Amino acid sequence: MAIKTILVPYDFSECATDALRVAAKIARLTGAMIDVVHLYEQMTDFHTENQRIREEIEARLERVPELPFLNGIELKKFMLRQLTLNDIFKNERLLEADLIVMGSHGAKGFRGLVGSNTQRIVRQAPMPVLVIKHHVEDFEVRDMVFASNFSDLDVEKFEAFLPVLELFDPKVHLLKVNTPRNFERSEDSHKAIDRFLQRHELKKFSATIYNDLSIEEGILNFAKGIDADLIAMATHGRTGFFHVVNGSLTEDIVNHTTFPVLSVKL
Repeated sequence: MAIKTILVPYDFSECATDALRVAAKIARLTGAMIDVVHLYEQMTDFHTENQRIREEIEARLERVPELPFLNGIELKKFMLRQLTLNDIFKNERLLEADLIVMGSHGAKGFRGLVGSNTQRIVRQAPMPVLVIKHHVEDFEVRDMVFASNFSDLDVEKFEAFLPVLELFDPKVHLLKVNTPRNFERSEDSHKAIDRFLQRHELKKFSATIYNDLSIEEGILNFAKGIDADLIAMATHGRTGFFHVVNGSLTEDIVNHTTFPVLSVKL
């Protein structure tokens, strides 16, 4: 599946601009178009301020294509009024996006559209979501961690990551984290990984069963250990293997890591 349209939620923050820069790199490699979406709330209807707010946002959006890294890239700008993030996916045009690239401020200091809402998008988006945590001048993926329990569903959903793999041709580090609470015999884990490899022929890969106190710590410690460029994982929403007390593991990883995270909803 080719990447033809990339959606970037944009609130003019530095963090959103970091995501836009990465989206631009992917668009350059694929010839994709970028949809820049700004969500805003207006005052109660007929309020005199509404026109001013709208004109101010329009003026700022008009200047977005002037960012040097967007030179030569096809861009469409959307202003969506009074929409919650969930409503983005009710917009037929935006629903057709192949990839969302968005910034996140992490657990500290949520502000604006991009930040606390990142987790909501990770949980609900029907397409893969790439979360960028800091400034990356030239986005490259040489080492990608695919953290999984290698269930049949995870194996199937790996297809969603293939367009990114084809772009960057990274070494894929298959990772199964074993914890005291979610213990699985090594033999069973190896069998599950073997089934995965029968389905997906990877040119460059490693397979690791990693023991740690929690799945989140295991993923982050392993990713740090190999100096990964990207963590990829399927999010199980609020249930299933990757269930964590306060939401999903993917959301916790998005909050606590500095690595870019690519997720897809199961």
